[in-house]
Amino acid sequence: MLTFRRVMPCVAALLACGGLASAQPDQNPPVPLQPPAVIEAPPPSVTRLPTPAESFNAIGRFFGGATDAAGEVARGVGDAAGTVARLPLTNVVSGKEMCVNAPNGAPDCAAASEAMCRAKGFQRGASLDITSAYRCPAAFWAERREPNDKECVNESFVSKAACQ
Repeated sequence: MLTFRRVMPCVAALLACGGLASAQPDQNPPVPLQPPAVIEAPPPSVTRLPTPAESFNAIGRFFGGATDAAGEVARGVGDAAGTVARLPLTNVVSGKEMCVNAPNGAPDCAAASEAMCRAKGFQRGASLDITSAYRCPAAFWAERREPNDKECVNESFVSKAACQ
């Protein structure tokens, strides 16, 4: 059993501790009753989609531009066809006419084109296809020697010409 003598010192000790606790300053400030300010995020940027009317107008402008471009192309084709129709009649002939070398070593095939067209019964002509070959003696190739300008010759000839 508890007696007064035993309880009294405990009560006195508790009161003394409570007094000390109230004598000390508060280390934690009181919590404010207001809620903290809420920081709102900026609204997300919304890309505005075009309305159906704007979309159809844009498509119409696109096709309108394409129609204008197609009209220009058609006019150009018509002009080209008219130009081709006004050209003198030409015939393409095939053959093999040797070109002479010019003083600088380049092939001169204008005379070869004229000769090819005259041989086919035309008045004049221009070369359409020229073939060139490096011709060396057979012995040269049999001995597997490197090509040189003393033994090998670069030949060119007209293989197609447009004649009038």
